[in-house]
Amino acid sequence: MNSEEQQVLKRLKAARNAYLKRNYARAIEHYRWIEQAIQDDEKNLPIIWIELGWSYYYNHQYAEAIEYLSKALGSSHLNAEQRFDCNRIIGFAYQQLNEWDRAIEYLQEALRQPVQESTKRYAYFELGKIYFIQRELDAAESHLLKADKLFRMEESDYKFTIHYYLGFIEFFRKHYEQARRHFQYIIQNSASSSTRATGFFGLAHLFYEENDYPALLDVVEKIVQLDPNFYDKETLGFFACLACMYLYKWEEMEDFFQELKKRYPAGRYASYYPFFEEALRERKLPDPFQKRRVKPGGLLDNKN
Repeated sequence: MNSEEQQVLKRLKAARNAYLKRNYARAIEHYRWIEQAIQDDEKNLPIIWIELGWSYYYNHQYAEAIEYLSKALGSSHLNAEQRFDCNRIIGFAYQQLNEWDRAIEYLQEALRQPVQESTKRYAYFELGKIYFIQRELDAAESHLLKADKLFRMEESDYKFTIHYYLGFIEFFRKHYEQARRHFQYIIQNSASSSTRATGFFGLAHLFYEENDYPALLDVVEKIVQLDPNFYDKETLGFFACLACMYLYKWEEMEDFFQELKKRYPAGRYASYYPFFEEALRERKLPDPFQKRRVKPGGLLDNKN
């Protein structure tokens, strides 16, 4: 082994150590040096491109991740597992860039690779989420159910998240009892208070649709107790205002509404603010008051 090869191996070890320590910027520096040093090595250069792609992805440099993983896919030296990983991570990168059609294209290509079905579970999972965001409910359900069968019992966080999405799929279909079963599964089986809060959040939407305002107010308080940093406090605030209005709890409504308006002056529920203001001023329900369907806005984020 000559001195140049020794230097490449030394830098490769340093790159992988930096990657394992999550120092992705440092790992990228090492990998870029190696890339230049082995330009004529057609067999090993694609491996460096793959590891560079992973490093860029975890460093939130998604365009660069796509660039290097696409270079690797142009090589004839990759095996099926490597081609699967390249397509999968490119799909995830496009997902982070909100380029949904491109994400679907690469994730579907990943699923076409001849690898073990269990290896595909994350691709099925992310595709299900993307289809949900696009409100393609049948496609979302199909991919999430496939993922659910493949995740192991110790990967319970993914399984609970799948039930969360399946619950809202049934919610949007107006199959409320089926939705309730998914949300209750989370509540009854998760040991995590923050995860259980998501199950109660699903129930909150059902109580809203069923006009069960005492239950709605109770469950909002339960969610805040379980997870003070809950990801969709805007919807919780709206639910609390609405429930208090229908229950004629004007002082409580005043507190909730002032906080909602302060935090989200032009938020998703701003069109309701004049109705709430009138109700508080007149101490009665606005006439006429048209209740509209609530969209669980947090689901439109990339929630894993």
